Amino acid sequence: MAGKTSAAVPSTPSKTKRTKNQAETVSMDVDIQESAIVSSPRRRKNKKAKKPAESADPMLNDEVYRTVELKQVSGGTLTHEAIVFSSDSTLFFLAKDNAVAVYNVENAEMVQSIAGDRKQGDQAATIHAIVADPDQSRRGVYTFSADCRARLWDADTGRLISEWRLPGGVAVYVVADPLRSNAFYCAMRQAPVKNQMLNPDKVKYTVTRLTLAEDGSVQTEPLFKMSGTVGLCVRGDSQWVAAYGKFRVVLAQVWGSGQVVQHSWRMTERVSALAFHPGEPVLAVGDWRGRIMFWHCVDAELLGSQPSSDRRVTRHAHHWHAHRVNTVAFAESGTTMLSGGEEGVLVLWQLVTGARAFVPRLGSDVMGVAISPDQAHYAVTLRDNTVKILAAATRGLVASLQGLTFADSSQPRLARALQSNQFTTGLVVHPTTHHVVLNGEPGHLQVYSALSDRHVVSVEVASFNRTGGSQSRQPHVDLVQYSSDGAWMATVDSRASAECYLKFWNLDPATQKYRLATRIDAPHGGVSALAFQPPRAGHPLLCVTTGRADACFRVWALQTRGTDHHFWTCRSTARYREQFPRAVAFSADGSTLAVAFGGAVTLWDPETCLTPAAVLVASAQTPALSGLAFVGESSYLAAWSSTRLDMWNLLTGSVWWTLAMPLLAVTVHPRIPLLAVAALQASSADPLDASLLLLSPESPNPLVALPHPTGVEALAFVPSSSTKRSSHSNAKQLADPLDHNMLVVLTPTGLLNVYGANDNDNKEIVSKQSSAVAMSSATFANIFGKSKAAPAAAVSSTAANAHVRQAMRLVRSAVQSAYVNAPYHVLPSVSALYDQFVTAQMHPTTLDTIVTSVSEDAEDTVMADAENVEEPVVKSRPATVDDLWSEANSDFIQSICSGFQAKTN
Repeated sequence: MAGKTSAAVPSTPSKTKRTKNQAETVSMDVDIQESAIVSSPRRRKNKKAKKPAESADPMLNDEVYRTVELKQVSGGTLTHEAIVFSSDSTLFFLAKDNAVAVYNVENAEMVQSIAGDRKQGDQAATIHAIVADPDQSRRGVYTFSADCRARLWDADTGRLISEWRLPGGVAVYVVADPLRSNAFYCAMRQAPVKNQMLNPDKVKYTVTRLTLAEDGSVQTEPLFKMSGTVGLCVRGDSQWVAAYGKFRVVLAQVWGSGQVVQHSWRMTERVSALAFHPGEPVLAVGDWRGRIMFWHCVDAELLGSQPSSDRRVTRHAHHWHAHRVNTVAFAESGTTMLSGGEEGVLVLWQLVTGARAFVPRLGSDVMGVAISPDQAHYAVTLRDNTVKILAAATRGLVASLQGLTFADSSQPRLARALQSNQFTTGLVVHPTTHHVVLNGEPGHLQVYSALSDRHVVSVEVASFNRTGGSQSRQPHVDLVQYSSDGAWMATVDSRASAECYLKFWNLDPATQKYRLATRIDAPHGGVSALAFQPPRAGHPLLCVTTGRADACFRVWALQTRGTDHHFWTCRSTARYREQFPRAVAFSADGSTLAVAFGGAVTLWDPETCLTPAAVLVASAQTPALSGLAFVGESSYLAAWSSTRLDMWNLLTGSVWWTLAMPLLAVTVHPRIPLLAVAALQASSADPLDASLLLLSPESPNPLVALPHPTGVEALAFVPSSSTKRSSHSNAKQLADPLDHNMLVVLTPTGLLNVYGANDNDNKEIVSKQSSAVAMSSATFANIFGKSKAAPAAAVSSTAANAHVRQAMRLVRSAVQSAYVNAPYHVLPSVSALYDQFVTAQMHPTTLDTIVTSVSEDAEDTVMADAENVEEPVVKSRPATVDDLWSEANSDFIQSICSGFQAKTN
């Protein structure tokens, strides 16, 4: 959708041996200029450090990792601005952050993304308004963005036609002049306001008429000033402009000479919508009480030629809505009016007969409605970030488009909680479908495909009364997790009061929907974290929750009664020094449970949870931890807070390295020893100016680093291919993780930025992968001593085995990092190393070589026996090779022969 951002890979630093209690601490000042690379972090000098070629893991070498680029931008807010149809009614336009998405009316499929050559993620280019080009000779669209510029684009090719610099500020709420193709009415925003989403009434605007000339000049004519949330509309004759803000309505008559006559009214109810009737001198005003008032005041003779205030006018009401009216629109004929509000119902008013028709159950609050120029379609935008195209004749659904939905911040308590993070669940990847799952509209989870930019399904976790108004207790989903096979889902939802519920859901194989199996009311007085245990043979499935108020964690076990009745019960409860737990994680095999209490990491046996098996404390100054994760299937445990990340080596029980920097989000890959970190730029004052780092658990030096100036809310690794992995894909995935995985970044504005390996990289990755995956015999030489045998060639069948490669990686790490003193039970099994060890000590040969060697040995034996005999002895010798096999140990020789034949074949 936008320009690609690439970053090359810094070279992997050399590694040094550490003692048991020695760790490497790195304080990084991340500063990336455009697409440059993060410089290598400062490290302690070590003159005895080996060269990278000798000590660095070849699977983490910069020759293996390709550059990383922005693949696509998904998600985003589709409905923050009104939908605009093209002049021929075949396309409609949506503003998505700094781009314009062009969709087909008939199927809502994207046909074009207009972003130009602007830098991806630049907040200064966020589009605030779009207007269709009235020129019938082309399909164009005007954009008005936050960088104080107006641009005209070709909707078919995405080419920039013209650009203008706006001198008056940022243009929002833009409406085209019905009579002049290059003139617009807009509200120019003056000084920016902090927390504008929570303080919209403090924003000040100047309603202005803009004229964009072909030579690039801009003429501005300020009309009047407004404050608060502003709505704007223009009558068809271009002589009347109406606007509202707070409890004020302004109606201005604009003369051709530039004279403006302003009439204003103070309202007892807050205004929420405005629209001019196309054929009658009527202004329709919608308010928060659900009324649509028709003001018969659009008449110069009635209002006079002098400005006035609160002049009495004739009004009559159309009342059906029980709550706020969000939008009002008229058909071109003037006989039909459309309105929508919090009820989630589109109302069609027949003004001649007084009859009403309804399009009910749209799924969310109606925020806007637009009518196509040919009057054949209605475009309805909903609060849950959904766009629905309806046929005007039948009122049936033609197409639907849904983006990411945001949590409802209309409640004061929830607004304060969501001010720092709209998505409290973070990004959770479904283990089987690989869709991202996160909280959305009240009481719901949204399942979204980040790779195809499509909403998959919405899962209702807690129901509520949609027509109860803003004072109703709307639920919010706080946490969600899945079991490793996706058969179970655990959720935590809460309401405005102290209500909190822990729910376990079972996947129905027939319908592929989750059904509620168990509900626990008020667990812990609030849940701060939860995690499922990976399945273990002979053990029931476990889930662990940590409490916000009771300073303990609970272990929940799956129970089965009969064949199809499943439920969950509390199996055990544990505490540690009356501290509050904040994070929990299981090891890859499920045998170890890690729980963070304050700044300490406690390790438990999940089956008993009697006392902690170990307590890991980095230092007395370690801040309270907010996250824990075992890194892949390795022996490393990552523990982090908002300012520090500690990488624990569980083989030695020490901190392997520490990263001290402001952290925004951390995620680890479930299988590959790889983690991603989002950190703030230390040299930038912008809180959204972040950097993305890909790290190996063995070193704090980033493998890949690239800028991300739009802020980060959450991170997740999403597989880009099928879950069925062959041996070749395993090798490729370990050698280049982002080749089969995508890094998905969730921004505060709801965008999903998808990063992956650069497909246009000219490096020959395949050849380097094979050399990286194959284990060097030098590792065994370091352990057992050098072999007299010639170096063995890499055997593809062995190198392609994922378990062997992982074992080899652990052995290399053990040798290079002084792990040989670790307990034997944590080292790789002998069976996993046997084939590779034998291959390293032997070199393949042919059958002729074996036969020749056996023949020479047999001849030497016969000659030696003949010399030790006093009398000549006649000894028969085999005349052929076949005879030689028959006298030798045939079973042993033939087994060797068949084995090497298999190798050579």
